[in-house]
Amino acid sequence: MRMILLAAVATALVCGITAPAQNQNVDKLHEAKKLYAAGKLQEAETALLEITRHDPFDIAAQMYLGQTLFREEKFSDAIAPYEKVRVLEKGGAKLTLSQHRILGDQLAIAYGISGRTADSKALLRELVRTDPEYPLNYYNLACVAADENNKPDVLKNLSLAFQHKDQILSGEEMPDPASDSSFKKYAQDADFKALLARVEK
Repeated sequence: MRMILLAAVATALVCGITAPAQNQNVDKLHEAKKLYAAGKLQEAETALLEITRHDPFDIAAQMYLGQTLFREEKFSDAIAPYEKVRVLEKGGAKLTLSQHRILGDQLAIAYGISGRTADSKALLRELVRTDPEYPLNYYNLACVAADENNKPDVLKNLSLAFQHKDQILSGEEMPDPASDSSFKKYAQDADFKALLARVEK
């Protein structure tokens, strides 16, 4: 799976998500955000774990916790808070489109890196159905297909990803399949090389 983590993207994920007004952990969350922003990730993780244990419905704390663990490369641990955010979102909590897209992107990556390929694939198929314009949903599906040695799906999903490249989020860049280790096995494949020649135009 690709692993891209840009500072601007990380900020977009959590910026603007606030705890409910009645939440008693507002001050603690504010301090945890400061630790996160300062790069003190272990301290931020400890603070956020305390908040989410006290109030598992605090979507802002769950989002920050998932992002903190992701940045620490604790991908398996990041899955639970990211999944909780998805549950809260489906229950009516609001994310912006950018936040929703990055949440899905990073949860799919966390699943993939953790060896949960089937979960990654199922999530990405859902995201393609509900948000067919976002290119990284297709790109990540191509990575899954490469793991499964499914060349037709690699080519199909890479093609779709680059067809929608104008929908990439601010702060993100389209990954380069030629340098992505997910596709190393296809580096000399004629069909793969022909596809790259088309999408790079």
